[in-house]
Amino acid sequence: MATLGQAIAAAGPALAADSLEVAVQRYVHSGASVDQAHRLLEQRWHGVSGALLPGREELRAQVVRTRELWHEWADSWARGFSALCKARGFVPAPALQQRTLFEEVVRPLTAGTGTTVVFLVDALRYEMAEELRRELGDPGATTIELRARLAELPSITAVGMNALAPVSERGKLRPALRDGAIVGLQRGEYRVDNPESRKRAMHERVDKAKCPSMSLDELLADDAAALKHRIAGAKLALVHVDAIDSAGEKGNGLMVFELVLQRLRSACNLLREAGARRFVITADHGFLLLDDAVRQTQAHGRKIDPWRRHVLSPVAADHPGEVRVPLSQLDYEGVDGVQLMMPEGIAVFDIGKRTLSFVHGGGSLQERVIPVLTIVHRSSGAGGDAMAYGIKARAQEGVAGLHSIAAKVHVLAQHALDFGGRRQVELALQVEGEAEVQVDGLQTRGGAVVRAGSIVATVDAEFEVFFKLVGPHESRVRIALVHPMHEVEVASCVLEEFFTVSAVGVRVEPPKAATAPMPAEAPKPTATARAWLEAFTDAGVRELFEHLAAHGVVTEDQAAKMLGGARGVRRFSGAFEEHIKKAPFIVRIETVGGVKRYVREGQER
Repeated sequence: MATLGQAIAAAGPALAADSLEVAVQRYVHSGASVDQAHRLLEQRWHGVSGALLPGREELRAQVVRTRELWHEWADSWARGFSALCKARGFVPAPALQQRTLFEEVVRPLTAGTGTTVVFLVDALRYEMAEELRRELGDPGATTIELRARLAELPSITAVGMNALAPVSERGKLRPALRDGAIVGLQRGEYRVDNPESRKRAMHERVDKAKCPSMSLDELLADDAAALKHRIAGAKLALVHVDAIDSAGEKGNGLMVFELVLQRLRSACNLLREAGARRFVITADHGFLLLDDAVRQTQAHGRKIDPWRRHVLSPVAADHPGEVRVPLSQLDYEGVDGVQLMMPEGIAVFDIGKRTLSFVHGGGSLQERVIPVLTIVHRSSGAGGDAMAYGIKARAQEGVAGLHSIAAKVHVLAQHALDFGGRRQVELALQVEGEAEVQVDGLQTRGGAVVRAGSIVATVDAEFEVFFKLVGPHESRVRIALVHPMHEVEVASCVLEEFFTVSAVGVRVEPPKAATAPMPAEAPKPTATARAWLEAFTDAGVRELFEHLAAHGVVTEDQAAKMLGGARGVRRFSGAFEEHIKKAPFIVRIETVGGVKRYVREGQER
């Protein structure tokens, strides 16, 4: 909260710009820091607001007040930018246009030796790319530049993502309209409106036989050798990333924003190891991060007419609190008479539905300023560390509703002479086997800190990690501590215990994993699903949990037979809490008709 307050004070209450170029520079140098501090506050508060904090209500009140300060600032800057666009025009000079980015940035890079990789990241806001740039550091023999451009209007995927392809002719775009909405952009005889058509448009301009295209999940599922084969001989490769926009639209953005930035860094390191030397990371649009307590809505005709932040209309009418521009004045062709209307500030249109905190489509700087992050390595290979590291970790008693583990990074081996190795290793918590379960509320204590969503651990220093697991239904999962950055050799550590997942009211969809999600009920043991049973060293206990997994219920009489009599049952009962930590499902004890039994959660009575 203090950081956000200081950033607002430094930026000033008004945009104070006399041109689009000056407005963009004002946002880059001052405004983006405000929005980054606001996002980090929302992420932090989301992670701890459910915990038993001292002075919780007072703290909550201060969070609300700080949100109000951000809202006042963002609305003032948005209104200032709307007025500036009305006075000076909505289309900037070519150097700031989204439609010229491919020809001016990407295509020249492909003239060099090797592969240029372009990351097309849906809803990567400028301040997020700034954080990514900071976390990339200053690797040797590498040039990294972050610049800004303005997204085309309206600031939606169907416009901005397709404008990243070379679809401009004589500086103009030709939108494809269907049912009153823009669904893509026309390039000659075909429409650019999806990853495959964007790839076709870019490939034609590079004029080479090979242009691999992949999702971020597909990229990270490969190793460096497979990636090297995939991009070999290609001048251009494309990586499509939709996790930010997808999670934001479902109300889960605060849980995955940092994870996506972490995965982007991991992808860059892995691609460099595979031989890629040039990268461009850019976006179709940004977003506004609003809040229920201070969000404002405004009406525009029928609730079915507008989208959340824009309206397309054939009627050239001005409405209070709105800014209007004919699409033809945006240098669009074939759209005579079509008008674009947007709120002047950061209000959202009333569409008669629950309004999400994550919105875009309008003309604010948060929505329109997009990053262009270029990374050029003058030598191939990511370098490295002569040390190999391992991780030791164990579960411990939870704190204030959070799971807890204790861990330490240690040196496993030294492959060559190395005077000291690295002092810190970046780690992440990874859920094993359930793609829909997400780590939330990550905190550390001791020899590690949380930075940009990662656990930065000091080598040979004990540390504790506190976290929640959330998903679409209650379940039990294993977790692993891993090194996702591909910077150094680190052996992952999968904890033996299972951890409870709390159900949330919305479907959680983080970046897809290679494995399918577990069903609501625990699966019956199969040849490939029995590994967890090996954690039970006692054959009777192992038989009992195998029976629970297969049938859902074990009576006390059945337990006595499996455990060797009443004494074995008493031993089992005494260690019950420790045993159930090793099971991939929740077990409860209940008594029916005077008969005690162990029941797997979700089992029909």
